[in-house]
Amino acid sequence: MAAITYKCPNCDGPLTWNGEKGKFVCDFCRGMFTEAELQALNPSEAKAETIESEYVPERSESKEDKALREAVEQGSGNTSDKVDKKPRPAMMKVYVCPSCGAQVTADDTRAATTCYYCHNPIVLSDKFNEDLTPDLIIPFKIDRKKAEEIFTNWVKQQKYVPSDFYNKKQIELLTGVYFPYWIYDCTVHSDVRAEGTKIRTWEALGFKNTETSVFDISNSGDMQINDLTRIALNKASKVLCESVMPFDKEGMKPFQQGYLQGYIAEVRDVSKENIKPDIEKEIKDFGSSKIEDDIGAGYDSVDVKDLKLSVRDEKYSYALMPVWTVTYKGKDGKTYYFSINGYSGKTCGELPVDNSKLIRLFFTIFVPMFAILLILFRFVL
Repeated sequence: MAAITYKCPNCDGPLTWNGEKGKFVCDFCRGMFTEAELQALNPSEAKAETIESEYVPERSESKEDKALREAVEQGSGNTSDKVDKKPRPAMMKVYVCPSCGAQVTADDTRAATTCYYCHNPIVLSDKFNEDLTPDLIIPFKIDRKKAEEIFTNWVKQQKYVPSDFYNKKQIELLTGVYFPYWIYDCTVHSDVRAEGTKIRTWEALGFKNTETSVFDISNSGDMQINDLTRIALNKASKVLCESVMPFDKEGMKPFQQGYLQGYIAEVRDVSKENIKPDIEKEIKDFGSSKIEDDIGAGYDSVDVKDLKLSVRDEKYSYALMPVWTVTYKGKDGKTYYFSINGYSGKTCGELPVDNSKLIRLFFTIFVPMFAILLILFRFVL
């Protein structure tokens, strides 16, 4: 099975996940189905062939896909500092749309998309082999209508944004994407030996007295580390993908391909081994700081003589998280972005500035004010 589309059993229209209703919805007959009902359906399917290409054919890349591609490729957003920066041919697959039979092209990390011709949602299920099948997913709770409302309200609060940043065409580029993340949990055991110093001062008979007491400190214990999250896509911008974190674990569900219907989805190309050094460093830094704070309570200063940290019960979970995102290419050549956490609604973005609006502000406010002050100054003289 390679490309699949879940069809409505009532009218044969495509089904998409509706987070607000918590069900899969048909946009044609308005039928609604539960997760169990979706699993009982037999999805339409089609096969795919692998090709090697240096570009995606223009006719098979929708405006939403183009906006997303520009977004995830921006900035220094690679998880590893050693990612090869040299351009290389992309491994592409040409899929046959199960709905209309048209060809749909996707790169080696794209796992869900939309047919360029019939606009039906397609899940590229062959991307989910044994190693790349996510453990968990947070389905979108914020639908497109709500995402557009959040985006519009956010932009209205910004006074000097270029008008075309929030016009109808730009709003249509708002894209719902499932990005891949690693979630790490573990238990950290610590053994620490230190010296704590207490200093007491007082005055008696006109003299200032100081008493310094040194105490041996020995302590051991366990510390739980939960939900340490890292983006698992090399080509993704860290700013875009991490700016809307954290993701609420209340919305976490076991992975099911049906949740991808109607959205773009990426599969991971970053392994556990790639992020392990970064994880180990963060645990060491956090653990050391936390332990020093804990044992330092009640002392004026603490000198750590020996600290040993050991990790057990490590658990890596591979999850897909929902993000609404839109980008804008400014006149300065820089790509600006706006992201919404698809579950909680948390927003983050970087705005371009329309210099012409700033110039108009200067002439409409500051120039008249300067003229008035000049007149008053002459009268005073």
